Amino acid sequence: MQIFIVLALGLLVGVLVGLLGIGGGVVLVPAMVYLLRYDQHLAQGTSLFILLPPIGLGALREYWRNGQVDLRAGIYCAIGFLLGGYAGGLVAVPLPSRDLRGIFGFFLILSAFLLWRKTRAGAKHASAVSPSDSKSPLRIVGITLTAAACGVAAGMVGIGGGVLLVPLLGLLFGFSQHRAQGTSLIAMIPPTGFLAFLTYARAGYVAWETGLLLIPGVFAGGILGGQMARRLNSRLMRQVFAALMFLLGVWQVFTAWYR
Repeated sequence: MQIFIVLALGLLVGVLVGLLGIGGGVVLVPAMVYLLRYDQHLAQGTSLFILLPPIGLGALREYWRNGQVDLRAGIYCAIGFLLGGYAGGLVAVPLPSRDLRGIFGFFLILSAFLLWRKTRAGAKHASAVSPSDSKSPLRIVGITLTAAACGVAAGMVGIGGGVLLVPLLGLLFGFSQHRAQGTSLIAMIPPTGFLAFLTYARAGYVAWETGLLLIPGVFAGGILGGQMARRLNSRLMRQVFAALMFLLGVWQVFTAWYR
């Protein structure tokens, strides 16, 4: 029965990823905590394991075809993610599970806000950056440090950092929404969370069998979710899901620190 639950969970998470355009970790981690009764550390380490394969390769191809990828900026984002994720993992592993659950709750609240903001933005886009802008040394340093900060947060809560990086690329560096999303995918294709994952794995916080069962479901569900997004009102579904994430985040903070 638990194997069936894990397979179904992977498929459901993949559908949500493809349908709503969110990272799977914000769904997987609380699902493993509440449905599979995993410790917060174990859920986050397993989530990082699932994110190692390049499951966003198909999406990156579509953005690349439409010219919405800044390859140079994406490479520097990958470097920042790799180093920041390792630092975040080092901070997270020694923390008590209760504190880590509360931190993840705050991250869910932030993710819900960013997802809701994305639905309100609609068709409004910032002006795209020109290729020459990405060659500025100051800009390169800024993008790398921003990605590293996102990597620290991602390593601490065991998810991909795109949910933070995408809006920050637009806010701080003038990327359009589509170009920011395409560029962030560059940083997700190589295993930039490997060092963070290794930190969790060394501490014994990875459920290997569960992770291997979840990966094919997430991949297949992502394809299905992408097809469903063409037929359903994805904007409304993002708003509903953002509200649910906000409530779950508040609940995690409350149960971690106020009970």
